[in-house]
Amino acid sequence: MIKMNIPLNPDSKDPVWTLFGKVIKLIDSRNFQQELARNGLQSIERYQTMLKIVLLASYFDLEVSHVYFEVKNREKLRKFLNIDHLLTLKQVREVYSRKDEQKYLEMALKTLNRLEFKKIRSFKTVLLDSTALLIDLKFNGKFISKQTCLDKDYKRGFSTSKGHYAGFQMTLAVEYETLRPLAILIHPGSPNDAKIFDEMMFELKRRRLLKKGQVIIADKGFYSACNYLTGINKYKIVPLVFPRKKPTLEVLKDKITNPLDYFDYRNKSGTIYEKLRERLFKLLPKWENFRRTRWKIEKVFQFLKENLGLGHIHAYTKRSVYKKAYINVLLLGILISYGQNQIQEIFAMENFT
Repeated sequence: MIKMNIPLNPDSKDPVWTLFGKVIKLIDSRNFQQELARNGLQSIERYQTMLKIVLLASYFDLEVSHVYFEVKNREKLRKFLNIDHLLTLKQVREVYSRKDEQKYLEMALKTLNRLEFKKIRSFKTVLLDSTALLIDLKFNGKFISKQTCLDKDYKRGFSTSKGHYAGFQMTLAVEYETLRPLAILIHPGSPNDAKIFDEMMFELKRRRLLKKGQVIIADKGFYSACNYLTGINKYKIVPLVFPRKKPTLEVLKDKITNPLDYFDYRNKSGTIYEKLRERLFKLLPKWENFRRTRWKIEKVFQFLKENLGLGHIHAYTKRSVYKKAYINVLLLGILISYGQNQIQEIFAMENFT
């Protein structure tokens, strides 16, 4: 698909530009400057300039080079972006590639953690899902051999909607009420979602975002009897993973056994396991009622791919693909935080079928 290089003329009366103006205001804020410094992204002004150009490119799904020349040739656009000293295109790319992708991940998630999303007392439900990140290679859905990808960062994958592809897989955890991204995992190819469940729960716990009794809603791809056991015994949460087939509750009750510390007479909190199991077995027979709830994260992925350019990524290394994904999730979180009215369809589910 050929992208049209549209002219960029900021208009203060246009809600599209008004919303992106809030993104620029955040990038220029002192808190964001401190976040850049905490993550070792020195030369703050250069990183701010680079991020403004890259985020603007993602916002309108344009090539970075085209956006750069638009900024260079339009004084009004430079003023809108609050850029006093414009870097060269080579410098923009050099600053973008200077640090490893982990710095961008921490910068994105910690920035989103400080934003004011829709106010709630505490989040009790987390949505979990994975999506394919296709790199811009023309395989036309044909079979890709493993040997083709042996010396590449990307790997062979398969998607029911895309067929065989070369690329990565992104797993995202978002809070149900606010849709705030909580954690991101990216793997080459398309590993089995069921094997990623424990890794994502550990990541949420490491970030202190996993609380006792939280409900984790995941689709059938994460289904495994072991994941029910892991969720309850290891992380003390309610793992509402949609079953691939209708398991009898008696079979699951036999498989979900209590951990050893449950039988320790000094462990007064052992009843938590009983409560978690009781709640899981109460919710699991009604899992079809939660399809609409889980569909919210599908809308998030749809917005990322159709509006922010994650549908086909014009990058071929692990480092560049991961950075683009992290920056786009950052942009998505800012838009959700500041622009609930502009992207209300995600919240209202107007396009749900």
